[in-house]
Amino acid sequence: MNSVNLIGRLTSEPEVKFTTEGRAMAKFSIAIDRPHSQEKREALEAEGKSTADFPRIVVWGKTAETVGKYLKKGQPIGVSGRVTTGSYTKEDGSKVYTTDISASRVRFFPFGERAEEADNDNMDTEIENVPF
Repeated sequence: MNSVNLIGRLTSEPEVKFTTEGRAMAKFSIAIDRPHSQEKREALEAEGKSTADFPRIVVWGKTAETVGKYLKKGQPIGVSGRVTTGSYTKEDGSKVYTTDISASRVRFFPFGERAEEADNDNMDTEIENVPF
């Protein structure tokens, strides 16, 4: 089974591009804190080590357009999808391997001013990708 569910915060604005056929594709990363005690987290940070993971997320179609329009850096989101791997060859001939999350669902959580006004039962929005 290849199924992933993640909750994290957007590390930057989503990058939206369109294929030659006009289909939207968006890429973005989320920061997911690792479960460390406060002491361990402080020790890792003091050593300059990461206390989070940063998976790259890819979405297509209307979901990509919606993500590009409404998601902002720092916003908490939930993602459901699958792990995809690939590779490409750089100009210098070296091979680069990639691991992404192909999202089938993206869930927006209240953020900023909306979070202050939010009634948590009806402020979050879920969008679903069209199967590819």
